[in-house]
Amino acid sequence: MKKVFTCAGGLLLSFAFVSVVYAGAIDNKTNWSDEYIRTLNRNAATDYADIAAYNPAGTVKLQDGFIINGSAQYLGKDYTNTLLGSSYGSDEGSVVPGLFGVYNKDKWSLFGVLNVVGGGGKVDFSQGNYKTELASIILTGAPGNLISAQLEAESFYLAYTIGGAYEVNDMFSFSVGLRYVDAHLELDGSITTNLSPEQVVFEQDGDGWGAIFGLNIAPTDKFNIGMRFETKTSLNLDTNVITDTATYLPPGGLTPYFDYIDGTSPPRDLPGLFAVGVSYWLNPKLRFEVNYTQYLNSHTDWNGDEDLVNDGYDLGIALEYHFNDSLLGSIGYLRTETGIDPENMLSENPELDADTFGCGIAYAINEKLHTNLSLGYVFYEDDSFLQPLPGPVFIPVEYEKKIYFLAAGVEYRF
Repeated sequence: MKKVFTCAGGLLLSFAFVSVVYAGAIDNKTNWSDEYIRTLNRNAATDYADIAAYNPAGTVKLQDGFIINGSAQYLGKDYTNTLLGSSYGSDEGSVVPGLFGVYNKDKWSLFGVLNVVGGGGKVDFSQGNYKTELASIILTGAPGNLISAQLEAESFYLAYTIGGAYEVNDMFSFSVGLRYVDAHLELDGSITTNLSPEQVVFEQDGDGWGAIFGLNIAPTDKFNIGMRFETKTSLNLDTNVITDTATYLPPGGLTPYFDYIDGTSPPRDLPGLFAVGVSYWLNPKLRFEVNYTQYLNSHTDWNGDEDLVNDGYDLGIALEYHFNDSLLGSIGYLRTETGIDPENMLSENPELDADTFGCGIAYAINEKLHTNLSLGYVFYEDDSFLQPLPGPVFIPVEYEKKIYFLAAGVEYRF
């Protein structure tokens, strides 16, 4: 019974990470720039200022002076839960911004990043979803008693990073950065059954610090290797229950029944990661890059939930062709394995394994002003599981997701 209650509360009451960005593991997200969208691989890049986030040690390879880079991504989303012959969906779109700055002089560089490293948007299940259906079964004791339901939730993990890099010689450079993460989550859910209407509204907030270390190795002008290690960011999410009308459930409502108690601060660390990339110029016009990123999910404190997952990873490849000094085009592919079974996923945004394809162009209007445009699509692998109910009874639950994305960015070099 406790497992059933916990599962029911997991979506309706514990929207601990409403992720709308597509790349990465369970919590970590890495689609921070337009340059990333058009290649899906930036760990070994040394061309634009967004590498302050992807290959910070490589920022010393940028031209001297100050560079600012900004981009915005639009993600069109279609999330679906299917159970008991009914489908529940959300198609709320999201915008993900990114801002990067680098000052480079001789062997030194200073950099700053403002980006979304987790969460990142909103979902709106206007007819409810799997968890509201399950909650109605628990509240009434049987299926078929749900009259209406609604669930809106939003979250974002906003990160502020500052750091510096130093070039030891033409081959080696290293970087150190400090990152502050500010996490905010909110949920407004309601269900109406044949017994009564119920509503839950709550917020969670937390912040923490982490470090980022980078190493760039350039054996030749054609060959470059970038590495990055991000420590975990310890986060405790302060819980503020604003509304919980189901007070007839002991010990006083839905939220404490599902271990989300007003005034408590459950841990939800942002996992650390290790990223490496290799870039090679096949000829003067064609650059090849391959990336691997491992997300250290199992080395966090998630209040015990870390025991239910494995480390996830991204593995990708990109080709970039320079038509002339002003115009280049690129294509990229990314394989994502999240490391979580479907019965432990968030039904609002299930962390499904995926294949992602992206492409785009970059155009230099002049030496100082550069632009990027990109688009792509994520092919998620549908997954399903059997949800236990009292009886014992099991109901099949299926998760589906679709995401397409459009991105635009600009960089100015002072």
